[in-house]
Amino acid sequence: MARQTGKTFNGMAKLLYLAFRHPGSTVLVTAPKLGQVKRIAFKTLRDHLHRMKANDPALFDAVCRERGLMKTMIRLRNGSTILAEPPVPETIRGHTAKAVYLMEMNFIRDDTDLYTAVLFTINTTDGVVIAESTPWNTDSVFHRIYHEPTYGFSTHTVPYTEAMPPDGPLTPGIVDMIRNQLMGDPSRWRREMLCTWTEETDRWLPASLIALCQDPTTRYYGLDAKHRGRFYAGINLGKKQDHSVIAVLERKTPHLHLRHLHRFKLDTPYGVVIGHLKRLHDNWSRIAHTSIDQTGVGDYIVEDMRRTGIRNLEGVVFTQTTKESMATQLRETMRTATCPRCGWRGYVETLTGQWRPHCPQGCTSPEGNPQTLTPHLHIPYDPQLLAELNTPTYQLTKTGRIHYSHPQGTHDDRFWALCLATRAASASHRNKPVATH
Repeated sequence: MARQTGKTFNGMAKLLYLAFRHPGSTVLVTAPKLGQVKRIAFKTLRDHLHRMKANDPALFDAVCRERGLMKTMIRLRNGSTILAEPPVPETIRGHTAKAVYLMEMNFIRDDTDLYTAVLFTINTTDGVVIAESTPWNTDSVFHRIYHEPTYGFSTHTVPYTEAMPPDGPLTPGIVDMIRNQLMGDPSRWRREMLCTWTEETDRWLPASLIALCQDPTTRYYGLDAKHRGRFYAGINLGKKQDHSVIAVLERKTPHLHLRHLHRFKLDTPYGVVIGHLKRLHDNWSRIAHTSIDQTGVGDYIVEDMRRTGIRNLEGVVFTQTTKESMATQLRETMRTATCPRCGWRGYVETLTGQWRPHCPQGCTSPEGNPQTLTPHLHIPYDPQLLAELNTPTYQLTKTGRIHYSHPQGTHDDRFWALCLATRAASASHRNKPVATH
């Protein structure tokens, strides 16, 4: 289904129907990130039940009551329970379920193990599996479910055209605005609004690589909380047309976890950006190095940061050479992976350009499936970040260098902030003097 066409609204209504229809049953809901289930799915469940309460209070008291509505659990008076669970096979495996709902399944990283665990939960109940998503990468269980009849699923497609008034919730003016903004990025429009998988021959970071790096256990840290670790920051500065973005990575050798990502509004003064970074330096122990884009702003922005007490700064002037170096470093970090079982280390992409997401040594997961490799970059499930990482395109120039761009109407500010943070985390660049023109 396309974006904002009612996937969760209708899916949660279906789950309530199944829970009412089968007393004493267990219904599970999971998504790429547990917070997504709590904030979106269970809010929708509670909204459905509160509408029932408003229309028929006696019926609401008969089937649920207010005390049965919790953040991660809905208890019905017929003995049925709807539970929120993280997308972890070990957690799913312990249940016997009548129904399992997989939100945005195409974005779940360990989808093979999770799907195997789901099948065992419904094995004795003749249960139901509902999988929904907007399309993302093709080498996924969701893609196979949709295209291979052997999986036995009933498949349905709801492009944006079926959710326009009077039958759907979309606003024509907003849809036109999105279409105009994505005019330069037709593949994203086809994915998110027309529900079609697209090939990405010109993308610097393919969707399959981004999906492998998406880690449900990695979460963003708040600005004001105290955290200990070894952190590295990247700051991409913008003003009128581009946004300023701060990205912070934590090193857990050899892995890097994205812990903070903040995009400022357009026209935000640089002083506000400096203040944000200063707060991170004061609260987090410790930010070992910071790489900042000083293209067009000169040395003064770095000097201002130093005057506030921020140390270990490296100014980076964006040139074709520095951009190629940073973008390549980010991609190499994402391509490099380790097997969590045998310790094998190598690339998730072979020399022939084929994806190798599983351990080449033949290791298996507890579910009995091929063991998924763990890339050295871990990013949380953040739809805006995932889309923006997939935005930059590239082409070779006649001088042999790589030129990067992004389609009209899109942004790549988060991408370059993450590139700068990866540069800061690299030992080969650490403690170098500030770059000059």
